[in-house]
Amino acid sequence: MNRRSFLVSGLSAVAAAAAEPRLQCRPAGFKILVISDLHYTPVPDTHGIALTEQLIDAEKPDLVIVTGDCLSGRDCESPEAVRRAIANVAAAMEKKRTPWVITFGNHDQEHFAKTGLDKHAVLEIYASHPHNLNAGYVRGLTGAGNKHILIWDARGTRPVYCIWLLDSNEYVTEGKNTYYDWIHTDQIHWYYRTSIELEKQYGGKIPGLMFFHIPLREFNEMVNQAKIIGARHEPEAPSPINSGMFAAVLERGDVRGIYCGHDHTNNYVGRWKGIELGYVGCAGHRAYPRVPPEDPSNGKVRGGRVFLISEGPPPRHKTWMRFKDGSVNWEFEYEAYSKYQLGY
Repeated sequence: MNRRSFLVSGLSAVAAAAAEPRLQCRPAGFKILVISDLHYTPVPDTHGIALTEQLIDAEKPDLVIVTGDCLSGRDCESPEAVRRAIANVAAAMEKKRTPWVITFGNHDQEHFAKTGLDKHAVLEIYASHPHNLNAGYVRGLTGAGNKHILIWDARGTRPVYCIWLLDSNEYVTEGKNTYYDWIHTDQIHWYYRTSIELEKQYGGKIPGLMFFHIPLREFNEMVNQAKIIGARHEPEAPSPINSGMFAAVLERGDVRGIYCGHDHTNNYVGRWKGIELGYVGCAGHRAYPRVPPEDPSNGKVRGGRVFLISEGPPPRHKTWMRFKDGSVNWEFEYEAYSKYQLGY
């Protein structure tokens, strides 16, 4: 993509965001529930849907984000099967009339050889649901669904946070070797340029949270050298290629946290070079860890991550895990503790 294309994509992204319904803080702030790894099929995962409804009822979020592996793509044999699986993803949010959006994971599109539905066609199905916000993403970039969403103050006069959604893509095959893909250069340049345009438009950098599926390699660096809060039950599984996404975020200085799914039994958060890196847990019940839905161990294994954005001044956020058993990460009820642990 040339410089002109970067400029056009950045400006069109800002214009597209302006055309969307305005998401505003309430007096208590703006709350986001993030779930991941549903691995839904045409047959409803009644336990996963019920858990999502439970989390929505408990937290009353203003926005729900599903960070990839929404579908178990290989179990979708036809376009109609994909539609039914997506209807299962939508079920809880549409029932609760809560705005929601998804990013793609590495398993979502494993139906493509059978269905012929590319990511753009799939996003049209998602966007057909009344409360879905996936429409208006930036075209012409690697992957699909790359976009930003502004969160406005309670009066609707200024944006206080920016939510960045990226497609971390799927797999790369070289000979007999297959490994995870990465966020590509054109996506990173889109973020960087759009961030600059937003700063110019609104007179300052807008604090941000970034969400995608596959973690960055910097997650590995952080857990080996810094403190974390939460569970780390498996090694991180990033791409073997360092995309440069973290460096771009570090250089711009607006994104305060990067959060992923992918590694189902991790739900920790840490702080690396001033930026939060964390997981959002797992909400689906048909993927690993393959524990029967009624097993009590699911109480702390499955759930979602919550973000509460306060408009300030200055704007800021806090985050915690809400688990299936109804509990939260107690550390995040004590701000002084989390500041000490994460070096705020």
